[in-house]
Amino acid sequence: MPRPARQSPLQLLTGLLRNNIRTLSGLVLVAVVASSVPLGMRWLADPYRFPLSVVEVRGEFRFLENEQLQAAIAPHATGGFFTVDVGRVRAAAEELPWVHKVAVRRIWPATLRLHVEEQQPIAHWGEHGYLNMFGQPFLPEETVMPLELPWLAGPDGHEIKVLEYYLKVTQALGPLGMQVTRLELDARRAWHLQLHDGVQLELGRADTWKRLQRFVRAYPEVFVGREEQLQRVDLRYSNGFSVRWQQAEADSAAKLNS
Repeated sequence: MPRPARQSPLQLLTGLLRNNIRTLSGLVLVAVVASSVPLGMRWLADPYRFPLSVVEVRGEFRFLENEQLQAAIAPHATGGFFTVDVGRVRAAAEELPWVHKVAVRRIWPATLRLHVEEQQPIAHWGEHGYLNMFGQPFLPEETVMPLELPWLAGPDGHEIKVLEYYLKVTQALGPLGMQVTRLELDARRAWHLQLHDGVQLELGRADTWKRLQRFVRAYPEVFVGREEQLQRVDLRYSNGFSVRWQQAEADSAAKLNS
């Protein structure tokens, strides 16, 4: 049997390349791409190639000043279109007390757009703060715009509980023509309530909803026609309540002065 012809080294190399041309091409392509990615990233990251030229703020503001917002985000709205840190921009805007939530988007080719939701206060909280509709407290600088809002107060961490109870009490007293102007949960977890005409209701700590319902049921027979004389109702009793009338205090004061 004749032996196969012996191939020269050049012939062996040529055959190897011909049989593995696709694999070698793929390896070359991967090497080219791998070396190009860092160069491409550095090219895109250059702020002078795609600089931000517009910072656009959208939203309806009643308390938030646009100049204050621009000043807060300006140090972070820097760099190029691809390198600006939108997370830092958003965080800087949301640190402002009158800002509730911010969405930040890049708009090609050179715009950074912020959609800002302003806080919507629905109640005063404590001495200087406010509550929004989610029961979240915020403490802005003193506003020059008067806000006719109910005054709520309670221990830290009880904001939602106080707000929910306020809404429940308002619904119960509304049919009687009463408005709740103050509601406080004190450190002992006792509830104190004040109406629009200054009348105070003491609900205590236990069975407060049952006690309030007792007041609502008794109101037509006991208090109607004497609303102007009513000063305070203490509902912290098992089966009744005590009433303080303004006229009684006036009579007592007259006796002391006579």
